[in-house]
Amino acid sequence: MIRHPAVWSVPLMAVLVIAAMPVNDGFYEFWINYDPQGDGQQWEWGYTDHVYRHTSGVLCGQVLSLLTGYLLARRHRQPVALAVAVTLGAVLAVVTVAVAVPLAGGEHPSGLPVGVIAAELVAYPLFATAGVGLGTLIRPPGRVLTAAIVIVAGIGWLVMTVAGLIQDDRMGVPVWLLWLLPPLAASSALGQATLSLSVFTEPIRPAGDWGDQATGALLAGLTVWTVVLNLLGARRRAAG
Repeated sequence: MIRHPAVWSVPLMAVLVIAAMPVNDGFYEFWINYDPQGDGQQWEWGYTDHVYRHTSGVLCGQVLSLLTGYLLARRHRQPVALAVAVTLGAVLAVVTVAVAVPLAGGEHPSGLPVGVIAAELVAYPLFATAGVGLGTLIRPPGRVLTAAIVIVAGIGWLVMTVAGLIQDDRMGVPVWLLWLLPPLAASSALGQATLSLSVFTEPIRPAGDWGDQATGALLAGLTVWTVVLNLLGARRRAAG
């Protein structure tokens, strides 16, 4: 029998943060610019690494929150599952910060995009409650279909994550798509928060909206998904 999500999700969250740290550390050079030149690109490289190291495991934690919410719906009645999901999502967010910040180390003159990072963490309980709605609404399929769904969803999540993180001023994602796909909005918010000016002046500062638009779409779109999924789930359960 699978143990309660509260038992294994917390240590797993800590492991995910640690495992993601080297990936985040080398993300800029692998996906964005393998040979940063000049003050501007060097600054962007350093700032992106700084932000991504401090947010190590955040995007994985959101997926984990969704999964725990789904599994909670299989164990508890919907009101209880929602209460546990909110609490567990908040705990996972705290664990993410508690593990990532000491490991990230270092400081940067421009600091961190605190608003974006806070929104990413607030999304944990929202993803968890959305998972409850999903678990209430959808009955578990057979093993083969479950494996296929997990594989397809995993590939889709990876594509959305990379697409969001590598955005720049020439590659914008439509706002409606960010509302529709919260994982894309989450990664886009971080990607946009690390953008820098193509022509630098003193002091050097990032360009763009610091990820504010994607952050708003993440929280608003995810809230809509959470409400809709849970209402549909409650309706289905009431219908028997």
